[in-house]
Amino acid sequence: MQREVITVKDVVTQEVEVLRFGGGEPRVLVTAGLHGGEMTGQYAAFELIDRLPGENVTGSVTIIPRANPAAFRRMQRTSPFDEQDMNRIFPGDEEGTPSQRIAHHIYQIALEHDYIVDLHCCGPHGSPYTLAQYEEYDFAQDLAAMLDIPVVVQSAGAAGQLFVEAAKREEIPSVIIELPGGGRSGMIDLSAGEMTVQALLRLLRLLGVIQGEASTPQPVFCQKLRRVQPPVSGLFLPGVAPGERFEAGQQLAVVQDRELTVDFSGFATVVRPAGYVFSSMPALVLAPVAE
Repeated sequence: MQREVITVKDVVTQEVEVLRFGGGEPRVLVTAGLHGGEMTGQYAAFELIDRLPGENVTGSVTIIPRANPAAFRRMQRTSPFDEQDMNRIFPGDEEGTPSQRIAHHIYQIALEHDYIVDLHCCGPHGSPYTLAQYEEYDFAQDLAAMLDIPVVVQSAGAAGQLFVEAAKREEIPSVIIELPGGGRSGMIDLSAGEMTVQALLRLLRLLGVIQGEASTPQPVFCQKLRRVQPPVSGLFLPGVAPGERFEAGQQLAVVQDRELTVDFSGFATVVRPAGYVFSSMPALVLAPVAE
Protein backbone atom coordinates (compact mmCIF):
# COMPACT_ATOMS: atom_id res chain seq x y z
CA MET A 1 0.00 0.00 0.00
CA GLN A 2 1.17 3.51 -0.83
CA ARG A 3 -0.03 6.55 1.07
CA GLU A 4 -0.22 10.03 -0.39
CA VAL A 5 -1.61 13.24 1.05
CA ILE A 6 -3.42 16.05 -0.77
CA THR A 7 -2.46 19.23 1.10
CA VAL A 8 -4.41 22.45 0.65
CA LYS A 9 -3.07 25.44 2.56
CA ASP A 10 -5.32 28.38 3.35
CA VAL A 11 -5.78 30.02 6.74
CA VAL A 12 -6.10 26.41 7.95
CA THR A 13 -4.24 23.53 6.29
CA GLN A 14 -6.35 20.58 5.14
CA GLU A 15 -4.94 17.15 4.40
CA VAL A 16 -6.77 14.46 2.43
CA GLU A 17 -5.39 10.93 2.61
CA VAL A 18 -5.09 8.86 -0.59
CA LEU A 19 -4.34 5.12 -0.32
CA ARG A 20 -3.19 3.11 -3.35
CA PHE A 21 -3.08 -0.68 -3.71
CA GLY A 22 -1.45 -2.51 -6.62
CA GLY A 23 -0.16 -0.97 -9.82
CA GLY A 24 -1.72 -2.76 -12.75
CA GLU A 25 -4.91 -2.39 -14.77
CA PRO A 26 -7.81 -1.91 -14.62
CA ARG A 27 -7.71 0.98 -12.17
CA VAL A 28 -10.59 1.62 -9.77
CA LEU A 29 -11.11 4.74 -7.64
CA VAL A 30 -13.32 4.62 -4.53
CA THR A 31 -14.15 7.92 -2.86
CA ALA A 32 -16.11 8.70 0.30
CA GLY A 33 -16.82 11.67 2.52
CA LEU A 34 -17.31 14.33 -0.15
CA HIS A 35 -20.19 15.21 2.17
CA GLY A 36 -18.62 15.28 5.62
CA GLY A 37 -21.49 13.89 7.67
CA GLU A 38 -22.19 10.86 5.47
CA MET A 39 -20.46 8.35 7.68
CA THR A 40 -21.59 4.93 6.43
CA GLY A 41 -19.75 5.51 3.16
CA GLN A 42 -16.60 6.55 5.01
CA TYR A 43 -16.88 3.52 7.27
CA ALA A 44 -17.12 1.22 4.23
CA ALA A 45 -14.10 2.90 2.62
CA PHE A 46 -11.96 2.42 5.74
CA GLU A 47 -13.11 -1.20 6.02
CA LEU A 48 -12.08 -1.79 2.41
CA ILE A 49 -8.65 -0.32 3.21
CA ASP A 50 -8.29 -2.78 6.08
CA ARG A 51 -9.26 -5.80 3.95
CA LEU A 52 -7.41 -5.19 0.70
CA PRO A 53 -3.99 -6.17 2.12
CA GLY A 54 -5.38 -9.70 2.40
CA GLU A 55 -6.24 -9.81 -1.31
CA ASN A 56 -4.05 -10.52 -4.32
CA VAL A 57 -4.31 -7.19 -6.15
CA THR A 58 -3.33 -7.50 -9.80
CA GLY A 59 -4.93 -4.24 -10.96
CA SER A 60 -5.05 -0.97 -9.03
CA VAL A 61 -7.35 0.34 -6.31
CA THR A 62 -7.17 3.92 -5.05
CA ILE A 63 -9.26 4.89 -2.02
CA ILE A 64 -9.93 8.40 -0.73
CA PRO A 65 -11.87 7.58 2.45
CA ARG A 66 -12.49 11.10 3.80
CA ALA A 67 -12.45 13.60 0.95
CA ASN A 68 -13.77 16.60 2.86
CA PRO A 69 -12.11 16.72 6.31
CA ALA A 70 -13.42 20.17 7.24
CA ALA A 71 -17.01 19.15 6.52
CA PHE A 72 -16.41 15.91 8.42
CA ARG A 73 -15.31 17.85 11.50
CA ARG A 74 -18.76 19.43 11.79
CA MET A 75 -20.70 16.46 10.37
CA GLN A 76 -22.26 18.46 7.53
CA ARG A 77 -22.32 18.44 3.74
CA THR A 78 -20.32 21.64 3.41
CA SER A 79 -16.98 22.99 4.58
CA PRO A 80 -17.03 25.81 7.14
CA PHE A 81 -14.29 27.57 5.16
CA ASP A 82 -16.44 28.37 2.11
CA GLU A 83 -19.87 26.74 2.68
CA GLN A 84 -19.58 24.94 -0.66
CA ASP A 85 -21.00 21.54 -1.46
CA MET A 86 -17.92 19.74 -2.77
CA ASN A 87 -20.03 17.34 -4.82
CA ARG A 88 -21.44 20.20 -6.88
CA ILE A 89 -18.19 21.89 -7.90
CA PHE A 90 -16.21 19.29 -9.87
CA PRO A 91 -13.88 19.44 -11.75
CA GLY A 92 -12.81 22.05 -9.19
CA ASP A 93 -10.40 24.95 -9.47
CA GLU A 94 -6.70 24.83 -8.60
CA GLU A 95 -6.79 28.55 -7.66
CA GLY A 96 -10.26 28.60 -6.09
CA THR A 97 -11.71 28.26 -2.62
CA PRO A 98 -10.46 25.50 -0.29
CA SER A 99 -13.24 23.13 -1.40
CA GLN A 100 -12.67 23.91 -5.07
CA ARG A 101 -8.96 23.20 -4.70
CA ILE A 102 -9.51 19.83 -3.02
CA ALA A 103 -12.07 18.97 -5.72
CA HIS A 104 -9.48 19.86 -8.38
CA HIS A 105 -6.90 17.49 -6.87
CA ILE A 106 -9.43 14.66 -6.52
CA TYR A 107 -10.56 15.16 -10.11
CA GLN A 108 -6.97 14.92 -11.34
CA ILE A 109 -6.66 11.61 -9.50
CA ALA A 110 -9.97 10.47 -11.01
CA LEU A 111 -8.55 11.03 -14.50
CA GLU A 112 -6.00 8.28 -13.84
CA HIS A 113 -8.71 5.64 -13.37
CA ASP A 114 -10.91 3.40 -15.47
CA TYR A 115 -13.83 3.17 -12.98
CA ILE A 116 -15.13 5.38 -10.16
CA VAL A 117 -17.39 4.45 -7.24
CA ASP A 118 -18.37 7.33 -4.95
CA LEU A 119 -19.90 6.46 -1.55
CA HIS A 120 -22.64 8.64 -0.04
CA CYS A 121 -25.53 8.49 2.43
CA CYS A 122 -29.24 9.02 1.77
CA GLY A 123 -30.17 9.73 5.39
CA PRO A 124 -30.89 7.68 8.51
CA HIS A 125 -34.24 6.42 7.18
CA GLY A 126 -32.99 5.27 3.77
CA SER A 127 -31.90 2.01 2.16
CA PRO A 128 -28.95 1.18 -0.12
CA TYR A 129 -29.14 1.87 -3.84
CA THR A 130 -26.77 2.63 -6.72
CA LEU A 131 -27.21 5.96 -8.48
CA ALA A 132 -26.16 5.87 -12.14
CA GLN A 133 -26.70 7.70 -15.41
CA TYR A 134 -27.52 4.38 -17.00
CA GLU A 135 -29.98 5.82 -19.53
CA GLU A 136 -27.32 8.16 -20.92
CA TYR A 137 -24.26 5.92 -20.80
CA ASP A 138 -24.04 2.18 -21.46
CA PHE A 139 -20.73 2.08 -19.60
CA ALA A 140 -22.44 3.42 -16.46
CA GLN A 141 -25.13 0.77 -16.78
CA ASP A 142 -22.49 -1.94 -17.10
CA LEU A 143 -20.70 -0.76 -13.97
CA ALA A 144 -23.93 -0.49 -11.94
CA ALA A 145 -24.91 -4.01 -13.00
CA MET A 146 -21.70 -5.39 -11.47
CA LEU A 147 -22.44 -3.97 -8.02
CA ASP A 148 -24.31 -6.25 -5.65
CA ILE A 149 -26.60 -3.46 -4.43
CA PRO A 150 -30.28 -4.45 -4.85
CA VAL A 151 -31.55 -1.34 -6.66
CA VAL A 152 -30.09 0.91 -9.37
CA VAL A 153 -31.71 4.34 -9.71
CA GLN A 154 -31.45 6.61 -12.75
CA SER A 155 -29.66 9.80 -11.71
CA ALA A 156 -31.09 13.26 -12.28
CA GLY A 157 -27.55 14.21 -13.34
CA ALA A 158 -26.96 17.34 -11.27
CA ALA A 159 -23.94 19.21 -12.62
CA GLY A 160 -20.73 19.34 -10.61
CA GLN A 161 -20.98 15.86 -9.11
CA LEU A 162 -17.81 13.79 -9.41
CA PHE A 163 -19.55 10.82 -11.05
CA VAL A 164 -21.56 13.04 -13.41
CA GLU A 165 -18.60 15.09 -14.63
CA ALA A 166 -16.29 12.07 -14.94
CA ALA A 167 -18.83 10.31 -17.15
CA LYS A 168 -19.81 13.36 -19.22
CA ARG A 169 -16.37 14.90 -19.72
CA GLU A 170 -14.07 11.88 -19.61
CA GLU A 171 -16.34 8.90 -20.42
CA ILE A 172 -15.18 7.15 -17.25
CA PRO A 173 -17.72 4.61 -15.92
CA SER A 174 -18.83 6.21 -12.64
CA VAL A 175 -21.58 5.60 -10.09
CA ILE A 176 -22.64 6.56 -6.58
CA ILE A 177 -23.68 4.11 -3.89
CA GLU A 178 -26.19 5.72 -1.52
CA LEU A 179 -26.34 4.22 1.97
CA PRO A 180 -28.47 4.72 5.08
CA GLY A 181 -26.81 6.86 7.71
CA GLY A 182 -25.30 10.29 8.07
CA GLY A 183 -26.57 13.47 9.63
CA ARG A 184 -25.23 15.54 12.51
CA SER A 185 -25.14 12.47 14.75
CA GLY A 186 -22.63 10.73 12.48
CA MET A 187 -24.86 7.66 12.25
CA ILE A 188 -23.34 4.54 10.66
CA ASP A 189 -25.45 1.66 9.38
CA LEU A 190 -23.07 -1.24 9.97
CA SER A 191 -25.01 -3.80 7.93
CA ALA A 192 -25.22 -1.47 4.93
CA GLY A 193 -21.53 -0.71 5.30
CA GLU A 194 -20.68 -4.41 5.24
CA MET A 195 -22.95 -4.94 2.22
CA THR A 196 -21.02 -2.21 0.43
CA VAL A 197 -17.61 -3.67 1.28
CA GLN A 198 -18.71 -7.05 -0.06
CA ALA A 199 -20.18 -5.41 -3.18
CA LEU A 200 -16.92 -3.58 -3.84
CA LEU A 201 -14.84 -6.72 -3.36
CA ARG A 202 -17.14 -8.59 -5.75
CA LEU A 203 -16.82 -5.75 -8.27
CA LEU A 204 -13.02 -5.86 -8.03
CA ARG A 205 -13.09 -9.61 -8.68
CA LEU A 206 -15.44 -9.24 -11.65
CA LEU A 207 -13.16 -6.58 -13.12
CA GLY A 208 -10.04 -8.68 -12.51
CA VAL A 209 -8.53 -6.12 -10.14
CA ILE A 210 -8.21 -8.73 -7.40
CA GLN A 211 -8.06 -12.47 -7.90
CA GLY A 212 -11.00 -14.72 -7.18
CA GLU A 213 -14.26 -15.92 -8.64
CA ALA A 214 -17.47 -13.92 -8.31
CA SER A 215 -20.97 -14.40 -9.67
CA THR A 216 -22.66 -11.52 -11.47
CA PRO A 217 -25.38 -9.84 -9.36
CA GLN A 218 -28.87 -9.04 -10.66
CA PRO A 219 -29.90 -5.59 -9.42
CA VAL A 220 -33.25 -4.08 -10.43
CA PHE A 221 -33.05 -0.93 -12.55
CA CYS A 222 -35.40 1.89 -11.60
CA GLN A 223 -36.41 5.31 -12.87
CA LYS A 224 -35.57 8.63 -11.19
CA LEU A 225 -36.58 9.01 -7.56
CA ARG A 226 -39.99 10.43 -6.75
CA ARG A 227 -40.64 12.29 -3.50
CA VAL A 228 -44.15 11.71 -2.22
CA GLN A 229 -45.89 14.22 0.03
CA PRO A 230 -48.79 13.10 2.25
CA PRO A 231 -52.28 14.11 1.10
CA VAL A 232 -53.00 15.91 4.38
CA SER A 233 -51.15 17.00 7.49
CA GLY A 234 -51.38 14.77 10.52
CA LEU A 235 -50.24 11.48 12.02
CA PHE A 236 -48.11 9.48 9.56
CA LEU A 237 -48.00 5.70 9.98
CA PRO A 238 -45.74 3.98 7.42
CA GLY A 239 -46.88 0.74 5.79
CA VAL A 240 -43.61 -0.14 4.06
CA ALA A 241 -40.01 -0.31 5.25
CA PRO A 242 -36.96 1.28 3.61
CA GLY A 243 -35.75 -1.00 0.82
CA GLU A 244 -39.06 -2.84 0.50
CA ARG A 245 -40.64 -3.47 -2.89
CA PHE A 246 -44.26 -2.35 -3.36
CA GLU A 247 -46.88 -2.73 -6.08
CA ALA A 248 -49.10 -0.12 -7.70
CA GLY A 249 -52.10 0.63 -5.51
CA GLN A 250 -50.56 -0.89 -2.40
CA GLN A 251 -51.06 1.03 0.84
CA LEU A 252 -47.72 2.69 1.58
CA ALA A 253 -48.83 4.64 4.62
CA VAL A 254 -51.81 6.01 6.47
CA VAL A 255 -51.97 9.74 7.11
CA GLN A 256 -54.72 10.95 9.41
CA ASP A 257 -56.85 7.89 8.50
CA ARG A 258 -56.27 8.40 4.76
CA GLU A 259 -54.41 5.83 2.69
CA LEU A 260 -51.36 6.89 0.74
CA THR A 261 -50.90 4.96 -2.52
CA VAL A 262 -49.21 5.51 -5.89
CA ASP A 263 -50.02 4.23 -9.40
CA PHE A 264 -46.65 2.55 -10.03
CA SER A 265 -44.57 -0.31 -8.65
CA GLY A 266 -41.11 0.15 -7.23
CA PHE A 267 -38.92 0.31 -4.15
CA ALA A 268 -39.15 2.54 -1.09
CA THR A 269 -35.70 4.11 -0.80
CA VAL A 270 -36.54 6.46 2.11
CA VAL A 271 -39.43 6.10 4.58
CA ARG A 272 -40.03 8.55 7.41
CA PRO A 273 -40.71 6.91 10.76
CA ALA A 274 -44.12 7.24 12.38
CA GLY A 275 -44.82 10.78 13.47
CA TYR A 276 -46.63 13.98 12.68
CA VAL A 277 -46.07 15.40 9.21
CA PHE A 278 -47.27 18.34 7.15
CA SER A 279 -48.60 17.96 3.63
CA SER A 280 -45.68 20.05 2.34
CA MET A 281 -43.12 17.55 3.74
CA PRO A 282 -41.95 14.57 1.65
CA ALA A 283 -42.76 11.44 3.64
CA LEU A 284 -41.50 8.83 1.18
CA VAL A 285 -38.89 8.67 -1.54
CA LEU A 286 -39.74 6.01 -4.12
CA ALA A 287 -37.87 4.44 -7.04
CA PRO A 288 -40.30 3.30 -9.79
CA VAL A 289 -39.22 0.09 -11.50
CA ALA A 290 -38.05 0.78 -15.06
CA GLU A 291 -40.36 -0.63 -17.72
